[in-house]
Amino acid sequence: MQRRNFLAAAALAPAASAAPGHTYRLRYAPHVSNRDVSFERQLEVFAEQGFKAFEFNGLPKLKDSEIVALAKTKDRLGLAMGVFVMNRGGWKPSALVDRQFHADFLADVKRAVEIHKIIGNECATATSGLGIDSLSYTQQTTNCIEALKRAGDIVEKTKMVIVLEPLNVRVDHTGYFVVMSSHAAEIIANVNHPNVKLLFDMYHQQISEGNLINHIRQHYAQIGYLQVGDVPGRKEPGTGEINYQNVFKSIHALGYKGILGMEHGWTQPGIDGMVQGFAQYRKADSWT
Repeated sequence: MQRRNFLAAAALAPAASAAPGHTYRLRYAPHVSNRDVSFERQLEVFAEQGFKAFEFNGLPKLKDSEIVALAKTKDRLGLAMGVFVMNRGGWKPSALVDRQFHADFLADVKRAVEIHKIIGNECATATSGLGIDSLSYTQQTTNCIEALKRAGDIVEKTKMVIVLEPLNVRVDHTGYFVVMSSHAAEIIANVNHPNVKLLFDMYHQQISEGNLINHIRQHYAQIGYLQVGDVPGRKEPGTGEINYQNVFKSIHALGYKGILGMEHGWTQPGIDGMVQGFAQYRKADSWT
């Protein structure tokens, strides 16, 4: 059997290692990322495994007809959707740090609203972009605030929340501007819009600042979305240094009702490898 036909047949089969009926205490959302299986089949696997939500950074690259088809699958399975990244190319040419990029950024926000009206995602990620040597730290911060205020006005009549994401500069994103959760929280506080919040990615913030539980507690009122990934390696919980059972327990104790996006790789490849990795979520979600 040719590889393509084999993959097609495998995609239609039930995922291996079926979930043992675990009811998750938090709203974990696997990330659509497998290139060998259709987007729709990936959502089916997530639902079969007991998850109630998903996220998909690459969604804006799809045609509207493809987004409509995905929305139909989402609704059929009773899933919610978390984030996709709004800024084209990650941040260039629609970064927040320089006013010359703001027109493109706001165009991306308007496109995100169009997508939201089709699929009903709860949040959309905004990235600050790389720092600019010719502008002061204060001016770049001000520029981020101004862009997000204007973005908030665009989305305020929707149910979508824009979430600003700090990223680490030590491993993955050299030169990125918004790194610390406190800086992002300062920007969000100055934007002061109910549709603009903080995305706290625990992988990035463990590398940048550590002390995850206290930082989440400190900025909890401003957090609109959380993402997961262990350190080092950016794989599923249990593969690195973060005690995710304690972290999830603390998040649950705060009364968090939002989504925790599973934006990371897996120790084993393919759909079966992902399903095997889901066992780590059941373990981390089973605190006492």
